[in-house]
Amino acid sequence: MPHLLLTWLMSTEPFLVTARGARGLSADQLRGPGFVRPSRGVRIPTPTPDPERAMRSAAILAAPPAAVLADVAAARVWGLPLPPRIGLHIDDHPVTVAVPPDVARPQRRGVRGRRLRLPPEHVTEVAGQRVTTPARTWIDCAELVALEPLVAMGDFALHEALATPMDLRTMVGWARRRRGVVNARYALTLVDARAESPGESLVRVHLMLGSVPQPECNIDIVVRSEWLARADLAWPAQRVIVEYDGLVHLDEQRRRSDAQRRNLLQEAGWLVIVFTAADLKRPWTMAPMVLNALRARS
Repeated sequence: MPHLLLTWLMSTEPFLVTARGARGLSADQLRGPGFVRPSRGVRIPTPTPDPERAMRSAAILAAPPAAVLADVAAARVWGLPLPPRIGLHIDDHPVTVAVPPDVARPQRRGVRGRRLRLPPEHVTEVAGQRVTTPARTWIDCAELVALEPLVAMGDFALHEALATPMDLRTMVGWARRRRGVVNARYALTLVDARAESPGESLVRVHLMLGSVPQPECNIDIVVRSEWLARADLAWPAQRVIVEYDGLVHLDEQRRRSDAQRRNLLQEAGWLVIVFTAADLKRPWTMAPMVLNALRARS
């Protein structure tokens, strides 16, 4: 294998190809199996340890100098939880690249170009990629996702210290009259930094939209100086707990531990209600169940 080609294959960074090729590599070599072609004139050496990052880098590389990763692409950079309809992987959604209003928006395969007003304080850099800040990413996603997942994204940003409540409030104030700001303004009243998983956030929002009083998130249950559990959602006055069991709870050892812990809670006078992903597909059934439990134990 030629030395130049070997050098490129050992690199994982995308690069541009001109009419003359790329740094000595022939057209045949550039069309070979050693490279992925995400769009015209761009190559990514393969295999690469982080395909998602490589695709984002490729999108920025082929864009104007002022380009920034935004909305869904930026959410992936920050690790914000996205709803399934958008997709869990970058292949399920184009890379969003934003440019200033006076610049032609990028139009390439696998790229969604946007013209956005981006004040300097709304842009930062992560691992060499220019990207909107977590708070700006959250407000841009407000026009793309429903209320419940938007709250889950806000919960995550607060819990992981990517943003503060003031950051989100400031961004909502800045975004007045923009699409999605009404959604974001409502979500701002529901976000909670104590939430520890997207599923838990979704359950909490569905319950509160169903007139269930706001719960306390992830509190420690201590009975007679003995720690029993950390409750996802709790109403201590009524001794009612709601827990969300995600995929991690399918492990047999974890299931046994959960069962033992819930038995101890029930013995101590707590009512434990468990919801799963199946309940999130029928969210209208959850609030009545919890309301009935709270009324019965008031």
